[in-house]
Amino acid sequence: MSLSVLKQRYIALMLFFIDYKVLILCFTILVTVISGSILIEKTIFNGVGFTSVGIFNSLLPSLILFLLSIVSYRVIMGVYFFRTIYIIFLLSSFLACISLYSKYEKVTSEIQKIHSFTGKNVWVTGVVTSRESSNTFLFDSGKGGLGSSLIRFAKYTDLHAGQRCKLSVKVVQPSSFSEFDYKRYLFRKGIYSILDVLEYECKNGGSKLLEIRYSLERVVERAIPEPESSLLIGIMFGSKRVFTDGFNEALRNTGVSHVIAASGYNVALVANGIDVILRRINGRFVNILKIFGILLFSIFSGFSASLIRASTMSSIYFFALFIGRYCNKFSSLLLCITLLMLFNPFLIYDIGFLFSFLSTTGLIFLPSCFEKLIRSKFVKESVLPSVISILFTVPVSILFFGKVSVISVISNILIIPIISGSIFWGLGATLLNFIFPSLKLLFLIPYVQLLIFKYFVQISSNIDMVELSINPYIFGIFIYLSIFIFCLIKYPISSSNYYISRVRYINDRKYC
Repeated sequence: MSLSVLKQRYIALMLFFIDYKVLILCFTILVTVISGSILIEKTIFNGVGFTSVGIFNSLLPSLILFLLSIVSYRVIMGVYFFRTIYIIFLLSSFLACISLYSKYEKVTSEIQKIHSFTGKNVWVTGVVTSRESSNTFLFDSGKGGLGSSLIRFAKYTDLHAGQRCKLSVKVVQPSSFSEFDYKRYLFRKGIYSILDVLEYECKNGGSKLLEIRYSLERVVERAIPEPESSLLIGIMFGSKRVFTDGFNEALRNTGVSHVIAASGYNVALVANGIDVILRRINGRFVNILKIFGILLFSIFSGFSASLIRASTMSSIYFFALFIGRYCNKFSSLLLCITLLMLFNPFLIYDIGFLFSFLSTTGLIFLPSCFEKLIRSKFVKESVLPSVISILFTVPVSILFFGKVSVISVISNILIIPIISGSIFWGLGATLLNFIFPSLKLLFLIPYVQLLIFKYFVQISSNIDMVELSINPYIFGIFIYLSIFIFCLIKYPISSSNYYISRVRYINDRKYC
């Protein structure tokens, strides 16, 4: 491909962005919110006040993006879009600042409330939302209580998600370890206190959906042994499960612990299931039922980061179909991410959320680029999606962990197809076994798949890992810039494409 054709495609992309101004708005909001969330964390967590330098630094990235946009359109296209981009910059900055200020007010008020109770014995009432370890649970006492907290028992306690508890607790603030900033980790998850339980009284019925989930989890636990049952429960419902220390270490070493969570594939199965059940009903009303079903499943599964992204994006897509509008996949993804970041700016620190966003972006664009390069159907459907997901998420993995393991990359490519199959067969077996308890044989397929997964993880974790230590910023820029240029060259675009035709028209006018 010649440079002139490459330039033509790039200009067509710029024309597309100026037509879909909401995309530029979303990009600018994201840049502002990300830099602003870093400032808020430093201000609250480190106990320093806002400074004019800090505020300017948080706005600097969006200002640079603003100037680059103006220069790009002026130099490459000879078009002066200052007024349009200036309005977008002001609007995005306004929306981002409102979001950041409301987050700052909410966090500071919650922390002040926690400080007033620190070191005291109090009674709190709330709902257990998940098990974090053998004696630690995530507990929600609501706005009238202490918000989201970790409750800690002196020994193993047999509680489950969905139970309503009345607790006598001592309120303590989280502390960090020598090698891990645990306090900051909890801060980013919206947890500002640990409650050491002195007395407790729990009963079922705190959350009907979580109780139903627990009943389904019990179906799996009675059908197959550990750790396969916990693996299946994790990937189907997003429940956090407790594994042995050895198996936990193996999951971390192979870099596949992130797959044990509900994801976009689960959401797709919910939508397809509603299609099957209501196949005789035509019309746009079915899309509203899909949105409702996805929302119920998300609440049911505990709103994990990847599930939030998938649920929001799917809901935007089905709502567009309901009102009779075409929905571009990337536009809906970017709008979804922007809305979520406005709602919770600290999502930028959630590696599961970032992995979900980046891998979905890759799966939207890259497969089309390989349409003519790869002929094998198996490679396209099974191998290529895994490779693309790894390629897009490796830079973020290096940014968070400082290194990348070759074994981790290979493990993810081989394991993801197994996990996808386990979700499909596992959900089917669980629902049927819930109705007909004698049909435990239905779990044979997911059990065998997860048995393979378990042995693969254990064997891979014993291999001496080749770890590469790379500058995450340079590596990330190189990877994403290379992908962008590759997509610009290989993405299939018809010569009659509207934006390509507009570029040719602009060029013809220049030479007339």
